[in-house]
Amino acid sequence: MRARPKILFLTRKWPPAIGGMEVYARALVRELETRADVDLRALPGRSDGKRPSAFAMLVFGIATAIDIILKGTDADIVHGGDLAMWPLVFIATLRRRGIRAVLSAHGSDISLGFKRGIAAKLYAYYLKLGVFLLPAAAVLANSRATARLCRQCGFANVRVVPLATDVAEEDVPPPEPYILFVGRLIPQKGCAWFIRNVLPLIDERLHLAVAAIVWDEDEEAALKHPRVRFHGPAFGEALRNLRARATAVIVPNLDMGIESFEGFGLTATEGAADGGVVLASDLHGVADAVRHGATGFLLQAGDAQGWAAKIHEVAAWTGGERRSFIENSRAAVARIYSWPRVAEETLDAYRQTGEQPLAAPAVSKS
Repeated sequence: MRARPKILFLTRKWPPAIGGMEVYARALVRELETRADVDLRALPGRSDGKRPSAFAMLVFGIATAIDIILKGTDADIVHGGDLAMWPLVFIATLRRRGIRAVLSAHGSDISLGFKRGIAAKLYAYYLKLGVFLLPAAAVLANSRATARLCRQCGFANVRVVPLATDVAEEDVPPPEPYILFVGRLIPQKGCAWFIRNVLPLIDERLHLAVAAIVWDEDEEAALKHPRVRFHGPAFGEALRNLRARATAVIVPNLDMGIESFEGFGLTATEGAADGGVVLASDLHGVADAVRHGATGFLLQAGDAQGWAAKIHEVAAWTGGERRSFIENSRAAVARIYSWPRVAEETLDAYRQTGEQPLAAPAVSKS
């Protein structure tokens, strides 16, 4: 077996589309390329940050399948970037004997099969077929909650590999009088709930800053509250500054059953990495995105009084208390939620998948 394994990485989630799966795919490939040879087959998103159309995904899938069938692959591992990619992974296993099959699971790509409706039932059968045809495939779940759903679906070889982020190395600025929400404006993310139930309970000098994309009319209507400042989507340095200067960064997801399932909650980890004091719902995969007391605080979902009390406590911190928490939080994020750790755990999964041992890759020192 060659010293640097070769990976065929297949993903329909790729920049410039914006989302947790896209961040995962790009960052993981970046790290893997320092440790292995990567043959990347990716479908880029649209220039406005939206995901590719269903037609573009269909064309990508067919074209990639035909290419693998006609040309084969010399890869040691075929890695599907999400569970929906299993047919392409299966085709690669037919074209190369002994290739190791790996799938990543993010949450939405497994939870859909447990929801109500005909589309969900059809998707559940689609996943069950994947379980049947790829019984030895390793599934890398981004949280314990995602892993539980994968096992319920029938996948046997499931391991948890939490996501990661990059940590900002900047000074800790004094807090400004606002609470920050970042993410999609959909009911399960809890922004409108927070505006209507928590905002009236906290100091009137605090307003809610919302850096988000509107997806839901009711959520949009809540933005008309006089203590809400809507920034629209924010990225890069602008978003880092918003997080670092906020009194607190909130991730107030609501428990709406499987319909509200959150695979990981990367925005919570990113918030801490950027120097924010993160308050998040202790729910689904969000519970794995925050280390309570270390990188933020986990609160009961839907408990308005509890959320208001914690915001009051954080707002009352002295400058020294805030600086100490944020510096320790960033250090914890760098240690626990690092992309090199994700890459090493992924490579370990590669080595333990299949009948023959896979040599440990030579790590580039560049």
